[in-house]
Amino acid sequence: MQRKPYYPKKVSEQPAWHFNYADQITILGPGMGLVPADVTATINDSRHVGYSIGAWCNTVREFGPGATGQLEVLKFGSGLTAFELPEFVPPAPPAGLTTVLPGALARIFKYVQVIKGSPGYTEGQGLLLGIVGEEVPPPPPGGGVPRLTLMLNQVPAQQQVLAKFFKDGHEGIWLESRRGNGAWEFLIISTKSPYIDTRPLLVPGQAEVREYRAMFWDAGQPNGDWCDVARITVSP
Repeated sequence: MQRKPYYPKKVSEQPAWHFNYADQITILGPGMGLVPADVTATINDSRHVGYSIGAWCNTVREFGPGATGQLEVLKFGSGLTAFELPEFVPPAPPAGLTTVLPGALARIFKYVQVIKGSPGYTEGQGLLLGIVGEEVPPPPPGGGVPRLTLMLNQVPAQQQVLAKFFKDGHEGIWLESRRGNGAWEFLIISTKSPYIDTRPLLVPGQAEVREYRAMFWDAGQPNGDWCDVARITVSP
């Protein structure tokens, strides 16, 4: 079963991942046969990153607008009280945090591979640690190709074609079209459904048949097979 990346893409979800990883490896590490000093180091790295991209960074963002406002007071304000720059007070770091060298997240990713290769490691422990991604659901029956449907959208100038599709766990689709007896033309790499085809008619005022086909797009490349050709008539 294919799995999604275990590390959260959303920055807002990353601090919780780091603190969970640190807490769980504290509990599970001794039973995996890992070197205690290495476990301590990865815990410290993870709590540093979690604190920095979470509480510390949020406080910095909140401090910024107020600090900028105080600069305006310095430049154009009035009064008889001496001006003082506002002092940034960071949130308290996690207890026991010690200094780390740059590259903390890279070290965590590298150490995850050490964990997965340890003799006492199980997938269940990986799920607790957050180092096993969610399973990618299998595509529906016959879902080896994009499921593409067409419908018309009437606008003042002429009809537009709405190409609706399901990614079924893929990044997007590679979409092509042809009109009349012409050759297939690349339209777009689309990651969001529907794609709206706003091309004008080949002959103004004359209806035409348009054909569409698609294949999946992942990691910078089209892949898989073409779906069945879908056809629709576009009128003025």
